[in-house]
Amino acid sequence: MATTGDGDGMVRGSVRTGRRALLAGGSVAALVAAGTVGGLAGSFITATQFGGAAPVAHAGPTLSARIPANVDSDIAALYRQVGGSVVSVQTASAIARSRNGRSQPPSGVIPTGEGTGFIVDGDGTVLTNFHVIDGADKVRVTLIDGTVVEAKVVGSDASSDIAVLHADIPAERAVVATLGDSDAVQPGQLAVAIGTPFGLDHTITAGIVSAVGREFGTTPGGRPARNLIQTDAPINPGNSGGPLFNAAGEVIGVTTSIESPVRGSVGIGFAVPVNRVRAVLAQVRAGKSADPAWLGVAVGTLTPSLASSLGVPSSVSAGLVLSQVVAGGPAAKAGMRGSTAEDGTPQGDVIVAVDGNATRRTTDLTSYLDRRAPGDVVTVTFYRDGKRSDVKVTLGAWPQASS
Repeated sequence: MATTGDGDGMVRGSVRTGRRALLAGGSVAALVAAGTVGGLAGSFITATQFGGAAPVAHAGPTLSARIPANVDSDIAALYRQVGGSVVSVQTASAIARSRNGRSQPPSGVIPTGEGTGFIVDGDGTVLTNFHVIDGADKVRVTLIDGTVVEAKVVGSDASSDIAVLHADIPAERAVVATLGDSDAVQPGQLAVAIGTPFGLDHTITAGIVSAVGREFGTTPGGRPARNLIQTDAPINPGNSGGPLFNAAGEVIGVTTSIESPVRGSVGIGFAVPVNRVRAVLAQVRAGKSADPAWLGVAVGTLTPSLASSLGVPSSVSAGLVLSQVVAGGPAAKAGMRGSTAEDGTPQGDVIVAVDGNATRRTTDLTSYLDRRAPGDVVTVTFYRDGKRSDVKVTLGAWPQASS
């Protein structure tokens, strides 16, 4: 079966309480009154990492004293160490009144939702989900000690469901979270979430990493949500934008959605890998648009029978077969070819590596592109008619979803 090779979309839709729900929460009162959870319906993220630059350190406390990995069970110690880096995020929208059918200027604001964020820099930089702040006219964050400060959105990537805020946090109160390495995350490791489920700030839940490299729906920017971290740590509406920690107190992901037949956790939650978050943060800090990188292909997995029919040497045991190369896209401009047989079998070029990194599975390709930015030039190694070739491809920006 062919699958898209470098990400393709989160679908906007009506708010719902069923499966594949995004987790931006409304206030508890709003939840009770409306019986729904604020935010977008159904689906999720994957992305592109732009450079992977680490956050710049500024004045303020940091979480440099990490909890040793041999005390996984001491969740209380972990909470004491990292809880101060987590904030609640409240949003509001302007009220527009009409008179005689004519629109009037906004006359006030109404609360629209609540989610979670976490501090990544002593200068007041806070990360959260895009769907938490989407459409908001006012944003505030609440610290663990109850201090409420104004915040503004300084950059975002809807296609990764990540937003970067700047909040007026006093430097002496800015506890900075340590970002880990999501590429090193493995199933079975401890996973701890801290957030604001149903308006209950600084709630901690724990479980394990259930899987990595998951695909789950689409993001607000219209891309498939790929390379997600799956966890059974209880995640509920309002946890959106909150950190998922490992046993060392490092952030490994940003919680974003759940798979559930009800409006709550059934033990299947998903988080955007922190390496993608690093990329978005680096782009925003550089004053650039945080667009995901795009190769412009759809792929299928190479099978022995496909390898034989396409003339791929028997020594090549794995790769990605191009079923489609988007016209005018980066791969097409580089001369790559894709095709599909009548039965849907991909028959195009076979990609075996990008910049020397083997592409045995779709996630190998997408996770590598998560580390790159539009405009980057990558070397794609592929087979065509049994011959191995290399081609330089200038990555593009992921096409924006139509509104």
